[in-house]
Amino acid sequence: MSPEQVDLLLRKQQLRWRIAEQRAQCLGVLREVEGLLSVAQQGRSLVARLGSLLREHAALGALACGLVLLARPRPALRWLRRGWLLWLGWRRHRGSLRDWARWLGRLTGA
Repeated sequence: MSPEQVDLLLRKQQLRWRIAEQRAQCLGVLREVEGLLSVAQQGRSLVARLGSLLREHAALGALACGLVLLARPRPALRWLRRGWLLWLGWRRHRGSLRDWARWLGRLTGA
């Protein structure tokens, strides 16, 4: 075997080792991303459960808000204003948030 062929074989082996190291690093990064996506999926399901719970017991929520409003009107009105602004923002950006949630669902495999 000529020296050039030996050099090429050594270079090929070194490249294979580098590829294996890079592959291991990529798998480590993907495991971290998978963990983050898992947390995001859990948060998404928690929000969905909370939303269904609020829909099922809307009367109790309204009663609780009314009692808080009677007991402490100024802080309650402040929180109602914040909630109203949050609701308006949600209505305005609902389509883009749905698109983002759909994209996140595709990433997590849901």
